[in-house]
This record gives sequence, structure tokens and C-alpha cells, in this order.
Amino acid sequence: MSPTPEMLTRFARLPRNPAEVWQGGLVRLPFWIEQGPDGKPYRPWGALWASLQTGRAHQMTEREPGVHDFGLMLEAVLEFGLKRELAGCRPGRIEVADEECAAYLRRALADTGLTVSVSRELPALKLVLADFGEYMNQGSAPPDALDVPGMTVEAMRAFASAAERFYLAAPWRFLTDEDLIHVEVPVAEPGLGHLTVLGSAGQVFGLGFFETPGEHAALLAAAEPAAQIESRGHWSVFYGPIMDLPLGDADLWQEHGLPVAGDQAYPVAVWLGPDGGVRRPDLPTLGNLEAVLLALAGTSEDEIDQGRWTRQVKTLDGPKAVTFCIPALLEPLDAPPTGNRSGMPDPRIMERTLAEMERFMATSDFHDLDEANAALQSRFVGSMDALPSTAATPLEKAQDLVYRAFDARGRRKIQLVRKALELSPDCADAYVALAEQAANGEAARDLYAQGVAAGERALGPAMFEQEVGHFWGLPSSRPYMRARFGLARCLEEQGRMEDAIGHYQELLHLNPDDNQGVRDVLLPVLLIAGRDAEAGTLLSRYGDDAGALWQYAGALWAFRQEGDSPAARDRLRAALRANRQVAKYLTGKSKEPETLPESYAFGSAEEAMLCAHDLGPAWRATPGADRWLLASTPKPKAKRKPQAPRRR
Repeated sequence: MSPTPEMLTRFARLPRNPAEVWQGGLVRLPFWIEQGPDGKPYRPWGALWASLQTGRAHQMTEREPGVHDFGLMLEAVLEFGLKRELAGCRPGRIEVADEECAAYLRRALADTGLTVSVSRELPALKLVLADFGEYMNQGSAPPDALDVPGMTVEAMRAFASAAERFYLAAPWRFLTDEDLIHVEVPVAEPGLGHLTVLGSAGQVFGLGFFETPGEHAALLAAAEPAAQIESRGHWSVFYGPIMDLPLGDADLWQEHGLPVAGDQAYPVAVWLGPDGGVRRPDLPTLGNLEAVLLALAGTSEDEIDQGRWTRQVKTLDGPKAVTFCIPALLEPLDAPPTGNRSGMPDPRIMERTLAEMERFMATSDFHDLDEANAALQSRFVGSMDALPSTAATPLEKAQDLVYRAFDARGRRKIQLVRKALELSPDCADAYVALAEQAANGEAARDLYAQGVAAGERALGPAMFEQEVGHFWGLPSSRPYMRARFGLARCLEEQGRMEDAIGHYQELLHLNPDDNQGVRDVLLPVLLIAGRDAEAGTLLSRYGDDAGALWQYAGALWAFRQEGDSPAARDRLRAALRANRQVAKYLTGKSKEPETLPESYAFGSAEEAMLCAHDLGPAWRATPGADRWLLASTPKPKAKRKPQAPRRR
């Protein structure tokens, strides 16, 4: 990678500007290439030179990953001078950061009359690197950890080791961001006294800190949590790929071999404030974070369930005792609901009232319907939370606990569910609640399967013989139906389509009214599996469904049977009337969002996104369906160009 003698000769003939000073050398460039030869991201090296006089700069990147030497640096010097649009001259002096680099340039440029010196500060190079990084990363980079006065490599190594142990311990298996943990000892600086463990949702891992419990409560109640977080400053520890680190931190890990739990587990401690403010921890703050991470890494599930616990840890500053408290877990399990939970309650808890009504009617003797209605209206009035429980059997008492768990937060939910299973292993909803908190799809599938078995035991064979077609109308059947639906969804996600279809069809057999919306899941699966005859039967069975999913699925089914027939076109026109926006997602004119909406209104963009997501695989698997939809979708009318006013 050495320049040619001709380049050196031409460079030596350039006019010399004594006022010009170039600063530069071989540097790791301030951007990432996502995939290197080993499949991992890497930061390329390059040669970079900047002029103190003009501010102009020139950069050359290594031609292959890891293939760079002083020859690249020399080539960049020569090009900087030879290109008129850059310098067009020889400088009076060249400054580099180390003697080895300087010695090489002195030998290579001995015939050019240049002075090469070593300088510990290269402001022009530093400024160009910062500007280059801001341009490449589309914004100013956050400060590096070592930019903080007094910060040391050893302090960062201690933090990295604590962060590694925390990540490997994975405390998000036991805690969610709804569990507010108070750091009682040591007394932390403002902003570090309360925290939540991030990671239970499998997306963002780490710690989030709050100055007061009120801040955490406001975040949980906020309609837009991101806006709530941005309105105040918060300390956080996040994990991610090395590309997410500030560039100086990435260099720190690579050059000093700091410990890391995995390719997606590089930690960064940062304060994010309003208006984009960013701050890195000083030594005392980093020491607090190290102690907290170590203590949580060593915490057991049993300790968490005590509500208050202490861990002894060894930090860079010496031994420390850390005491945590989760106030919500200090309340006894049988404590009445506080009634202060914000947001919409889980609709499943309303079934407790239905169960109480069912037991009330079963143990009462009324002369006629009017007397029964009057008794119901008299007894079931006011807050349902205040309604005394009449649960008598272990299963009824267990189900009552699960109703409370459905509306509980964080760890308290798990505690209530486990207590319910101690009372009755036949409580299907307890397994449903655990499956909803499961760490992965396999664990959820197994829990739902246990829930199905528990529901079958609880209902008994006679129920499945005598009440077919009436399930869901009986409150006692709903936990079983929920467990079986959850099992079917897990099987579908794991590619076990035949097993999933069997469960979906049996759910509709037990409950033709389909209160769970099983048909909306089953229909796309049947089309994907090529089971068109069963899909046609299902379409006929629920032919009055006017939703976009049903209309577009009907159009696709007709196209599969008849091609571009009048009947298929009629169905497609009906689908377009139901929601015209679906077509642009199915045909690829618009990209589906990375995150799907949680709710929708008929005819809305949200409905279109969900419909296209569910039907897309079946649509794309049907030869000619895309072209048929494109040909049948009216093109937008071209806007008329404004005409110049007529002269009179």
C-alpha cells in the first residue's frame, strides 16, 4: 500500500507554503461497517489529514478490513498536496501523534524538505474527526466515558464486569419495569434512589432510574411513555451491540479488552435529559451503578419475594452492602386491592362478578324470573372490588386469586398466580397468566398446554359432551378456552400449523359464537396452508363479517378458485370499499410498520396494517394475486396543472 515514486517526485515539486501545518495520521474512522468478513460490525481504519490554516481535510479508508499501514498514511499526504481542490501545495510542517509515525514520514519525505514533528494535541485532526462522525452518524455523538474528568480505565473495567454479571444473571426473568425498586442502602445521589429492571419484554435490557416514586407512577400512567421520559432527565444503563456505544467507549472495549456478556450486551451508562441533553457518570456515580448491578446480579427469586433484601458486594472502592426494597411486595398477599391502578382494567377481572352471580343463582331459590332479577340487582351493586367472595372450593379460591393477578403489577402478579396453583393445580387461568409472562415461546407453549390439561380436569368429561356449542357462555369454561387459544397461537408461531389449526377448529366447535375472535386467526392460516376448501366453509359460516380481513380473504379465496372472474372482482370491490388502504400494503406500495398497532377502527390505516400483515403471506403465495390487485386498484387521478389566466 505504498505510493509510487512518481507521486513522491510530483509532490516534491509542489510549491511549499511555510504557513501550512497538516495534522493527521492513521486513525480508526468514526463510523461502523455493519458486516465485516467475520459477519460482525467493525470500524475501519483510515488515514486522515487536516490543515490548520484552511480547515480542509483529506481521508483515505483501508481497502480491506484490517489491511492498513503507514503506506496508506503517506499516500493520503501526497494526495492532499497534489489535488488542487484540497491543498495544492506542500505544507511547512506535518504534525503526528507518535514518534514511530513521525520517523516513517521523515524517511519517506526526506527529499521534500518537510519538517515532521510529534504533538500530543492535534486540534485540527480532532475537529475533523468530530465533524466527520457527526455527518456519518446523522447527529452529534454522545460524550465518551473517559471524557469525564477523573474517569479511569480501571473504573470502567469494574463497571463492565458488574454489567456483564448483571446481564448473565438476567434478573428480568423475575422483575418487570412495573416493579419499582428502592435503593435504601447506600443512600444514593438524587436520581439513583429508585430503579426498574428492563428486559422482561425482550426488547430493551438494562436499568431505568427515577428520582421519586411519583415519576415512575406518572410513566406507567402516561399515554405516551416516550414523551414522559423525555420531559425529565433520567439515568439509565442500556445494553446493545457495540455499534450503539459512543465511539470512544467502543475503542475502550476493544483496545483494553473490557469484559462483555455477548455481542448484544455492551453496556452504556448515560443520563438523558430534556432537549437532547446527554451526560456520562462521574466516578462516584459509576461506583453506585457498579454496586447496584453487582447486587442485582446476585439476587435470588426468593429474596425478591421477601420485598426487602440486602446483598454484600465487592466493588472497586471496596466491600459494600446494598439494601433493596419493593414496597408493593411488603403487603400481604391477601391485602385488598388498592384501587389506585391507572389505565384500563383487565377485562377478564369482570368475570369474577359473573362467577359470583353464577354461584348466587345456584344456591338461591326464586319463584320467578322477576324475583331473581330483583335479587341480583340488590346484591350486585356498587364497586365489584368491595363484593365479598363466596368462593368455597380450592379451585374457586384459586380463580379468585388469578382474577386479582390479572390486574396486578409486576412481581405481585407472579406471587398471586403461584399461590393460586398451591390452592389448586386445576386452575387453567393460572397457567395462562404465567404463560403471558414467559421468557420465550417454548416456555409459553408448555404453560398453555398445562393450562389446557388443567381446564380439562376442572371441567370434566361431561361438560365436553353436554355443553358443546355453549362454551364461553359459561364463565367456568373461559379459562380453558383462553389456555387453548394461547396454545394454538404458540404452535402457529412455531410453524406447527396443522396442530394449531386443529385447536382453532375445536375452539369454534365448542363456541360457534366465537367471542374470542378465533376465526380471524384461523382464516389466514387456512389460506397459508392451502386448505382452501376449509377456508371456503369458514367464509360461508361467518359470511356477515364486514371487517377488512374477512373481505380481502374472501376476495383472495375467490381468485384462487376462479381466477379473475366476475364473482372474484365483486368480492375485491367489496374489500376495497371496506378498506382501500389494505391494497397498498399487500402490493408493496407501502411498507408495513415494524411495530403493529394494538387496536383499530373499521376502515382505518391501523386496520389496513393488521389485515395486510395477517393476509400478506397467503396473498404473496398465490400466483398472480399481486398483479390482479394492482390491475383492479384504481390509480389516483393526476392533479391538473394550473393554467395561466387568459389575457383579455
